[in-house]
Amino acid sequence: MEFSKKQWQNIDSSVDINLEDLDFESLLSLNDYATKQEIKALYFPLIEMLSEKTRRHKEYINYIQQKIVDRKRTIPFVIGVSGGVAAGKSTVARLLAELLSKHNPDWKVDLITTDGYILPKKELLAQDIMSKKGFPESYESNTLIQHLKSIKDGEKVPTYTYSHLTYDRLKDDFHYVDQPDILIIEGVNIFQVYGHTEQLVSDYIDYKIFLDVSLDLMKSWYIQRFLKLQESAFQKPESHFYQYKNLSRDEAIKLATQLWTDINEPNVINNIYPTKSRADLILHKAENHTIDNLIFNQF
Repeated sequence: MEFSKKQWQNIDSSVDINLEDLDFESLLSLNDYATKQEIKALYFPLIEMLSEKTRRHKEYINYIQQKIVDRKRTIPFVIGVSGGVAAGKSTVARLLAELLSKHNPDWKVDLITTDGYILPKKELLAQDIMSKKGFPESYESNTLIQHLKSIKDGEKVPTYTYSHLTYDRLKDDFHYVDQPDILIIEGVNIFQVYGHTEQLVSDYIDYKIFLDVSLDLMKSWYIQRFLKLQESAFQKPESHFYQYKNLSRDEAIKLATQLWTDINEPNVINNIYPTKSRADLILHKAENHTIDNLIFNQF
């Protein structure tokens, strides 16, 4: 079922969230964009739907635990957010987490990303796959699956974290997931089928959302983000990209274009785009990161 932006905005929603205290600086990724009007029109009906799905999930889990297994643990409803490089996944994931929490103040909502499950930099170098970072083979997918399995069993789990500044996993710095009502997981790889393994990350995701962006737009957003980072984060000595801090604008554009062409574009085409059909909801994004179309494969 497909809705245009106009059609979706006409859906009546009972969600009533005060957006005045939203911290847009922390919610929006670098070079991303959203307005209060767009959030209210596009996200509020979605928040209501996801909240209802969570309630029904909780009712079922409570029934099973009371009638069959005789135990009480909070088993989270897991929402996955995926899409291409620079598509705005982090912004959508953070907005969903913030709005779901505000709409359901008695629920615990948590968020993790799969960046922390990329192999440490030294292992990528040892395996000579640094140029494949973000590709399926660069992830500790089995560890991620085991962590999600434990989370789904109601256990407290130390999940891996990541620094975009050092371009590496943070050592001994874990984010503990402890029986949330909703867990949002964000990453390019979460819907992928790789290596013919018996279990997939998506086996533990209850509702899958994919951000669909044209290749040309993604490339443009990637280069714009690279230029902004080159003026900010790259200037720090601890940055992985510190060597590029003094590039001219033309040199930075050339490098970003090369990185996109050699690494990111093949990953999007071969590994990320093919997972779109596995999503329950596809959010199509147009210029200025606005959502202009919603396609539901499953409500």
